[in-house]
Amino acid sequence: MHKYFLTVLLRVFVVQWVFQGGIASLLITNPLVAQEAATLPDSPRVTPIVRVIHKAEPAIASLFVPVASGQLVSGSGTIIHSDGYVLTNDHVVQNTGGYALLGSDLPGEQRPVRFGVVGRLPEKDLAIVKLLAAGPFPTVPLGRSDDLLNGESVVVAGNPGGRGLVFTAGIVSSRKVLTGTPNALVMTNYANSRRDTMIQFDAASNGGNSGGPLINLEGNLIGVVSAKVFQEQNIGFAIPVDDVHDTIEQILDPEIRARKEVGLVLTQSVSSVVIGRVKQNSAAAAAGLQADDVLTAVNGRPLRHRVDWYLALTFLLREKGPFDVTVRRGEETINAKIRPSGMLPAPAEKVADDTLKPGLRYRFFHGTYSLVPNFDELTPVRIDNVKTVDLSAIRQEREDHFAVELSGYLRIPSDDVYRLVVISDDGSKVSLDGDVVIDHDGNHPPLPAGKLLYLQKGNHALKIEHFEGGGEQELKLLIDKKPVTADMLWHLP
Repeated sequence: MHKYFLTVLLRVFVVQWVFQGGIASLLITNPLVAQEAATLPDSPRVTPIVRVIHKAEPAIASLFVPVASGQLVSGSGTIIHSDGYVLTNDHVVQNTGGYALLGSDLPGEQRPVRFGVVGRLPEKDLAIVKLLAAGPFPTVPLGRSDDLLNGESVVVAGNPGGRGLVFTAGIVSSRKVLTGTPNALVMTNYANSRRDTMIQFDAASNGGNSGGPLINLEGNLIGVVSAKVFQEQNIGFAIPVDDVHDTIEQILDPEIRARKEVGLVLTQSVSSVVIGRVKQNSAAAAAGLQADDVLTAVNGRPLRHRVDWYLALTFLLREKGPFDVTVRRGEETINAKIRPSGMLPAPAEKVADDTLKPGLRYRFFHGTYSLVPNFDELTPVRIDNVKTVDLSAIRQEREDHFAVELSGYLRIPSDDVYRLVVISDDGSKVSLDGDVVIDHDGNHPPLPAGKLLYLQKGNHALKIEHFEGGGEQELKLLIDKKPVTADMLWHLP
């Protein structure tokens, strides 16, 4: 990312942005929606890389986010849906919105298009923003990253230094590389490593490329550029696009954000929208949808993958009334109408406050683990209470090779949506009201994992399970970016 002073023109836009009450206050018409570029000539100059760049160019967004008086942060993004949804990094859009320049026309030939953040997943450094302008917009198709080839040619697009759209080219240096690890030899000791993997590439990438696309020669987005190693040459990292497919529901969380429920659980897929389960007594069940149905369209618009479905829900659940879906069931095509129902917060447990004591109860175990164990099969070496989630107080003098189970209640102050996050080294699981809401199991360095939850005011049964193999002995519980404090943690004596 890159910071620089605003021009006089952008100062005017920022002033307008502030006085209009934020980015969501007005939908503007964008006169610069890029049209399909002219066909390239048949020439030796027009290499496969030139063709990829020519096709992708109109769908790349140079992003600018006001962060302080007189300053912008620059980054990049890719339009992945014709309605103007842009995929980028969470660290690029730390504000609620900003401005985008589309394509690579020279400054002065473009007008800034405002955008607003519609979803983010900080733990994976992914975010979706919406261009607040009339479409349709050109797009870069989402590809897949499970079939990458080391050495295949790739293109990187972005906004380095805030100069506008720039392209570089190179190869996939490693299709799956671990980051934040001691070294490859040490990693052979970890049987159940759950560390995130990245795509390493050698195309030039600098500040401002963050959030931009890594594109293969088929013209598909295969990764989201996110980092580089400054002390090494030609080392860039991209988040695999399969991570976007896998986490898109968590990025957008359309039902929780809208407080409306549809009731569908989809299977993990990068090329279709397959229903894995229909929740009982839900709007989807009432519409007659079934497990294994394939969603093919919503309100007549085709669905390519899960990302399309959750982007559609993000818009549809903000509107009133039902919407239509088309599903394929075997050889049959079925049309159905879904009437979303109001979502109720997860109910608190009926336990009187005056029966509870401060803090959590914990059971402490010795042993070597690579996954969170079944604590009911183990014998604890110590049982005690702790005021907060404080691993140093729990483990005492033992540094490695232990496990702990904490239980009690999390007291929620009001009916609302909360983001619960656990940071642990190594594996951990967090259960609320009897359901595992965060599964952060396996060997890994201190990493966050979170979940957006709609909770009723009151006491919610809480259980935290954790094991430490070796490393930094870290376990933290946060709610809305702040550590869970002692006044929120209780247990039955």
